[in-house]
Amino acid sequence: MDTSQLLPYGGAILGLFLLLWVLDKFTGGIVEELGKRTLDRLVRRPRQGGLFGRRALRSYACAVRHAFGTHTMGFRKDDAPVTVEEVYVPVRYESEGRGAELEQLLATRTRTIVVGEPGAGKSMLLKHLMLGWAREPRRDRRVPVLADLHQFGALTLLDLLTRSLSGGRHPVTTEQVREALGDGRLRVYFDGLDEVGRDHLPAVLAELRELARDHPDCPMVVTCRESVYQGELAAEFGAPVKVVELDDAALRVLLRHLVGAGERADRLRAALHAGHAVLELARSPMLLTMISYLFLEGVFGERAERLPRSRSEFYELAVSYLLRRDAARGLGGATRFDSPVKLAVLRRLALHLMSSGDGRTIGHRDLLALVRAEAGDFNLDPAQAAALVDEIVDRSRLLIRLASGEGVYAFRHLTLQEYLAALELSKRGQELAERYRAAPAAWHEVVRIWCAVVSDDCTWLLRDLYADTDSHVLVLRCLAEATRVESGFAEAVIDGFLAQVRHRVPLPDPAVKALGALAAIDSPRGNRAFTELLRLTSADPGDQTAYMALAASGRPGALSAIVAAAQESGAAREALSSMGDLAVPELLRVGTDWAIDELGWIGTPAAAEALALLVTESRKVRAAWWLAVRLNRDDVRAGFNAQRDHAPTSVLSEPYRDDWSPRLRAVFEEVVRALGGADAPGARPEGLLPIFPPVALAVMALDRTPGVGTVSKAPLADDAKRATLMVLSQVRTKPLLTGRDDTQMALVALAEVTERHGEDQDVANAVRRLSTQLVLRMTMLPATKAVLRSVEWHAQAAMLGRFPKGWGLDQWKLLAVERPEPRALRRASIASVVVLSLVVAGMGGYGLLSAMTGSMPVTPSWLPALTLAGTFAFLASLFRVETVLGFVFFVIGGLAGAFGWFWFAVSTMTDSLGFNAGGGLMAALTMLPFVLRLVYSHRRRRWANPFREVLAQCAPRFLPRGSHPR
Repeated sequence: MDTSQLLPYGGAILGLFLLLWVLDKFTGGIVEELGKRTLDRLVRRPRQGGLFGRRALRSYACAVRHAFGTHTMGFRKDDAPVTVEEVYVPVRYESEGRGAELEQLLATRTRTIVVGEPGAGKSMLLKHLMLGWAREPRRDRRVPVLADLHQFGALTLLDLLTRSLSGGRHPVTTEQVREALGDGRLRVYFDGLDEVGRDHLPAVLAELRELARDHPDCPMVVTCRESVYQGELAAEFGAPVKVVELDDAALRVLLRHLVGAGERADRLRAALHAGHAVLELARSPMLLTMISYLFLEGVFGERAERLPRSRSEFYELAVSYLLRRDAARGLGGATRFDSPVKLAVLRRLALHLMSSGDGRTIGHRDLLALVRAEAGDFNLDPAQAAALVDEIVDRSRLLIRLASGEGVYAFRHLTLQEYLAALELSKRGQELAERYRAAPAAWHEVVRIWCAVVSDDCTWLLRDLYADTDSHVLVLRCLAEATRVESGFAEAVIDGFLAQVRHRVPLPDPAVKALGALAAIDSPRGNRAFTELLRLTSADPGDQTAYMALAASGRPGALSAIVAAAQESGAAREALSSMGDLAVPELLRVGTDWAIDELGWIGTPAAAEALALLVTESRKVRAAWWLAVRLNRDDVRAGFNAQRDHAPTSVLSEPYRDDWSPRLRAVFEEVVRALGGADAPGARPEGLLPIFPPVALAVMALDRTPGVGTVSKAPLADDAKRATLMVLSQVRTKPLLTGRDDTQMALVALAEVTERHGEDQDVANAVRRLSTQLVLRMTMLPATKAVLRSVEWHAQAAMLGRFPKGWGLDQWKLLAVERPEPRALRRASIASVVVLSLVVAGMGGYGLLSAMTGSMPVTPSWLPALTLAGTFAFLASLFRVETVLGFVFFVIGGLAGAFGWFWFAVSTMTDSLGFNAGGGLMAALTMLPFVLRLVYSHRRRRWANPFREVLAQCAPRFLPRGSHPR
């Protein structure tokens, strides 16, 4: 038999498979990863029906980016949509009296109800979460899906989820969605519970409860307007999380996006702070967008000097301008209908929407029918209804066509609808009262606006409402804006709330803000409330409610009183930080530890500038800690970057010379030196937020302690050992070599933790336990340890895992130098592995088949049987490798098969070329991959910069953008 004809047979394929497995042990797990992906595709994909396949996920991620990447906020030039990630401001919620980022909370909870005012950013938050997943779809085993509850009724919740998941090129069935929910593979966001039609609300609540109970492994978030949610889902979702209004720092960031970072934004911001009523509106992202647009259009004057002083004046001015803006631009020929006619139609429509359906939308046919039915009253030809609707939508932008449904219309913002409904009812107060009694949550804001827009006495309405204790806060809010109310009744209401403050009866947050809004007005009523609040704080320095109401007023006298009391009163300090930028000058003047802490909590660019002055001029280490925290904020760094004064700098900020202005570099250096020289970590404030990673790295680079970075090799405690194994099991992608001690294994585990593990709380907790022990064992200055313990947990893991690898000032200076990877060596290493695999597969397969056919004598004679048995055992074990028996077959069969294939390859080579030539060639082919890999690894380690590696691993956004190859 001509054995050369047997060479192409299956032995070559089996040999290649086994050799790649053996060589994978020193090539870094490449084949292992490829095998996992192949098995996932071959074995699991049919069961998942394509819902979580690679192509399906890629297609769905593309659909998510297309659907949620932009947001039509309205009130922009040409109504151009904004890019969500460009204008997104982190949504915050109240936690222990302070604001905290809601996104971080949602990552740790499986059930959350998010409530807030209209336009507070709830929908934008969900879009931001969807886009965050779409950037790296495979990092999270759960796939997020966003469903608009407004569409509930014609569709069930399951139908809505199916429709949303079918946005890509791979259609999804309801059965697939049900299976994915059962497997815990979805992360579900339901937006707009308040937009569900009143008739459908019981049904949607029942389905939400059922989903929450039946699918505990699927995280769920539901958003709703605060005034609408009455705790219906408390049993399944727990207490609601309230979105707080934009603070001064967030307001500044969003203004920079909307108006620009120049002087105009500063002028508008100053004008907003000068008017309490409009500032309250501006703390809604949607309404701030509207205010910014009108400012850029010149409606408020060049310096915002004509900014309205009340909510009702603002709405009136905004609606009036939007209806006549074509005429203001010299485009009067583009409109056919007069502004009063369009305003009358919008008023009638607003009232209709408030009273029927879902309270927000109307279909095209219904809208035309409404206009035609009222055409006679408007002196219109019914045939003009469609043209009138088109003009209102296309020219005024007050009414919009929704993308979620063909021929469906809604007002741009709910508050505009409420204002127009209040106008329509301006002469029908009794009807408003009846509507409010029937649905208080829906008509709450309409009543408030109505009291501000009518000139008649509204005492009768407020007195009627005040009879219901649930409406007390609404009446107080109306007193701050109402045009005419009997003084006796108004004083009785105010005295009632002040009496509760005096007797320390807890007041809800809306009541405290209402008291502050009333005290902010320079009028007899407002001055009386303000004076009484001042007296209450003097009589009872621990009365937090009085301090918070004073702070909400924003009056200069309130600031002075709170600052005077803050030295002794913790309640006054908390109120002071809620005043934002208004409190910064006074806090800077005081300059004590508590004042520094309040500046840190305020966190605006103005507060950061004050902290920088305290660091530079007063050498306050506490201020340096807070400044290190606030440098994480883009707006704070942008504020320092905008200052172009040429401050002296050194090598500490050299890596960022192309990214930062001299002022920002000087601030960075002051902070690093203050923290690096603080031998007593006691100056670190309690409850400090994570600090800026480059600050921590620079402090570590300055540490010249002999043996810095070395770790005691004493055995770790049992909980640290368990933490090590837990982290390794979750983050390690390559096999770990044995023979390492506890400390080495712990460092290896930490070195592989990245930002993408941030949502895994088990990993986070294990890393924190492990890091605590390792920091105590490391040789470094106490100040360096304090800094290391103050960074985000995944950044701390990366720094600890790489600390022993060449840290120092010389390496820090080269942070911006991006040294190229030795790709030629890497390719040569991979090519040598491929060549060796092909040679062993071909020669081994040829030798095995020759031995089996008897054409080549084999010693020992049992080797062919062992090779075949090992090969088949290895292949069979791949489908059961997760079991103990499968793993045993995997290891033993793999070793036996690999040994046999290699033996036959060497035998065939020596038989063909002679012992010396064949043996030498096989030895060279075998050693070449090892040598190339060692050279490549050595070269890469020599050129690697540990600082770059840490930032790339845990905070890539902070890498110097001016990096250049060298």
